[in-house]
Amino acid sequence: MDLHFLHKNLETNFKASHHREKEFLKLWHYHPEYELVYISKGRGTIYVGDYIGPYQPGSVFLIGAHLPHMFETLSSSFPEEEDISEAYVIHFGEEFIGGFSGNSVEFGYIPNLINHAVTGLFFPFPGKKACKTFKKTVNGNIQENTLHFLRILYLLQQKKKEHLATPAWIKQFNSGDKKLNKVLQYIMQHFQEELSLEEIASYAGMNKTAFCRYFKLKTGKSFIEFLNDLRIGFACKSLMEENVSRSISEVCYASGFNSLSYFHRIFKRSKGVAPSEYRGGTD
Repeated sequence: MDLHFLHKNLETNFKASHHREKEFLKLWHYHPEYELVYISKGRGTIYVGDYIGPYQPGSVFLIGAHLPHMFETLSSSFPEEEDISEAYVIHFGEEFIGGFSGNSVEFGYIPNLINHAVTGLFFPFPGKKACKTFKKTVNGNIQENTLHFLRILYLLQQKKKEHLATPAWIKQFNSGDKKLNKVLQYIMQHFQEELSLEEIASYAGMNKTAFCRYFKLKTGKSFIEFLNDLRIGFACKSLMEENVSRSISEVCYASGFNSLSYFHRIFKRSKGVAPSEYRGGTD
């Protein structure tokens, strides 16, 4: 998946939109605007930096400026669910946030929340009030919609938040190192396949020894550690998908591992439990 730069060209400091379609646009991209997303229907996988996880109805995400992300729709296997993906999306720029920086008493919660969005945020329990208010942001005039948006931010800043992409990944992506960004994009595109050190080093135009030194210096992890972390993240997402019944071995190979015993060892080292324990069942 190639990385695309998309500028939203907002006519105002923020724009709310309603998306209802068979599936969301599967495009690995980033833009200078912040993005707040409420999933009202549909399930799938969200990619944010080096984070991979599930989304489902009720999920809310706040994605930082210039943070690569993508939503991959999963067809529903629940007969009672309509096979439609629906989301309310709000894009807003730095100008919007800057307007509240001098009002720390009344609006201090806004820059405080936004500062945490650099890695992307997931709100597992956004609350009914916030979800209902999302739907109001596309119905009124710009002034009314802005007030609804401020209310959403106020409600969300009180809720539990989970960071998505790792700070190290964000730091390196924003470092301006085009070679590293190209390598990271290639890994994101091929991590589910057999991806060898020889292949990635050749792609970077380096020999194996030089590439290992370069990658470790830039990311703080060896190539294998980085690749395994990415694959384990995908495996965790797969194990927690309620509407997909996969065996542990199927999850193992779908995540890019080619050895079940190695997968078990790396998974337990990373998560502290076996894959079957992580899912809460047996296989």
